[in-house]
Amino acid sequence: MKKTLTRYLVRIYWSDDDDAYIAEVPALPGCIAHGDSMQKAAREIQNAMALWLESAHRHGDPIPAPDLAREEISRVEPFLNVSKLALRAGLNKHTLASKLRRKSPFTGLEVKAILKALEPA
Repeated sequence: MKKTLTRYLVRIYWSDDDDAYIAEVPALPGCIAHGDSMQKAAREIQNAMALWLESAHRHGDPIPAPDLAREEISRVEPFLNVSKLALRAGLNKHTLASKLRRKSPFTGLEVKAILKALEPA
C-alpha cells in the first residue's frame, strides 16, 4: 500500500484562512490534511490517503489510478507550450493537445515521456 501512496501527486501549501499548511491529493476527491509545518502536513496526508483508499476499497468505490503526467501538466499548464512539450517528449503535438482537451488517458509510455520532458533541464 505504501508504494501506491507515493504514486499520487500531493500538493502542500500555506493557508492564511486555516493558519496551517494544507496537503491535498487532487486525484482523491476530499483527501485533505493539515499541519503546522510542511513536514507535519506531509505525514498527515499519508494517513489520510491510506484511510481514503481503504474506505474506497471496503465500500467497492472506484479507486482513481495515479495520473502523474496529467497532474504535473496541470501544475505547469499556465506556462506550458504544448508544441514544445510534445517535441521534448517525442509525441505528436496534435495527439497531446487532443488528449489534454478531451481528458483522455495517456499510455504508460506517454506518461514516462511527458514526465521526463517536464524535468528541469
